Amino acid sequence: MEKLKKDIILLLGIILAAFLLWLIPYLLNKDASAMVTVYQNGHEIGKYPLGKEQTISIPYGEDGYNLLFISGGEASISDADCPDGLCVRQRAVDRNGESIICLPHKLVIQITAGKERELDAFIY
Repeated sequence: MEKLKKDIILLLGIILAAFLLWLIPYLLNKDASAMVTVYQNGHEIGKYPLGKEQTISIPYGEDGYNLLFISGGEASISDADCPDGLCVRQRAVDRNGESIICLPHKLVIQITAGKERELDAFIY
């Protein structure tokens, strides 16, 4: 019984270590200078810092709108009058390259890194 208890503790320790090894790079990967770039009909219509809390109204046509909510280093669509409302139900984005798309309003919300990544090696 004593050996079984030690085996369970060892197994839990290994699982915890594996989880921490997976979680630490994920948490350290946030870019403080990241921006939220808004595209409509394929054209950039705005760029906002991800670190500043704000709500931006994005008009579409005569009466259409999307509300972009930026808070806590994340961006999400808090309200929209599009017919399907899928953009409102998408999770908040916070990492470089992630996006929220509203097809009826031809809107793309994308996280872009503040700095371009430098090449670390050339392969010939």
